[in-house]
Amino acid sequence: MRTANRSAGEKTKEVILQTALELFRDRGFEVTTMRDIAKAAKVATGAAYYYFPSKEAIVAAYYDQVQRSHAEKVREELKGKAELRERLGTVVHSKLEILKDDRKFLGALFRYTGDPDILCRYLGKARSRSAARASRFFRKRL
Repeated sequence: MRTANRSAGEKTKEVILQTALELFRDRGFEVTTMRDIAKAAKVATGAAYYYFPSKEAIVAAYYDQVQRSHAEKVREELKGKAELRERLGTVVHSKLEILKDDRKFLGALFRYTGDPDILCRYLGKARSRSAARASRFFRKRL
């Protein structure tokens, strides 16, 4: 995320997101509450809900953050690589590298995979834009 010219609101939103992700990783997604997140981020509970109406909205922001990071990382790492096998390996391994510290957290989210109404379901309707972006990325780059 760009650091220059960020508004106070953008900074607050980022603090809430990063704090929530730390809590999800340390304590678990299920047991962490929005109140816990607000307290740890040193913001009012209402402020946490203003930026993220639910924990699932935080997860959606996390997915978007991972997708942006992956696109940036792969764009750089693919330079000079022409063979499909090498390019595909780069794409897969770079994604795994980004997610390596989140395996436990992501495992807790997999239980939502079959529920089409849950926002934090990666392939659900709410995530279709992000999933489409990931698909375009593969088609364009490989």
